[in-house]
Amino acid sequence: MNHRKIILITVPAILLLLASFLGYKIWSTTEAKEKIVAATQYLPSIQLRKMDGSSFGTDSFKNSQKLLVLNYFNPECDHCQSMVQELFREQQLIENVNWLMITSASVEKTKRFADSMQLSQLQNVTVLNDTASVFLKAFGTISVPTFYVYKNGELLRKHNGECSVAYLVKE
Repeated sequence: MNHRKIILITVPAILLLLASFLGYKIWSTTEAKEKIVAATQYLPSIQLRKMDGSSFGTDSFKNSQKLLVLNYFNPECDHCQSMVQELFREQQLIENVNWLMITSASVEKTKRFADSMQLSQLQNVTVLNDTASVFLKAFGTISVPTFYVYKNGELLRKHNGECSVAYLVKE
């Protein structure tokens, strides 16, 4: 067989294999995303850590009449810091809301952030640490800030990026 025939057979075979591989990767990624979307329609059971190191679980909120906002953030994110400032300005809107601020940043960074932003002054806001990536495993890869709003354990809305507190807590 001459080189031309080998190339004419090999190149299409390689292209077919490459197209098949890419198709499989797209399909498997789409399927994984669909599973996460389905799994987050109801509040997943996850265990996180409070700043004092104690365990904190989401199960107690599954039958809550109050709104629950899961706010995934990063202490170094400007949009996240802006959202905290808005929480202070709009405290009356979150009086009957449980607001969980969750980060995968180190405990030290998270404590510095919570202290510098004076988060302990916000009554219904709890800062949680997820250095074990439990939240990310349950909710998938997400950007910061990302918000999941639940009531009675059911997802009302999800939002990626900065938005108003009023939008998040409307029922």
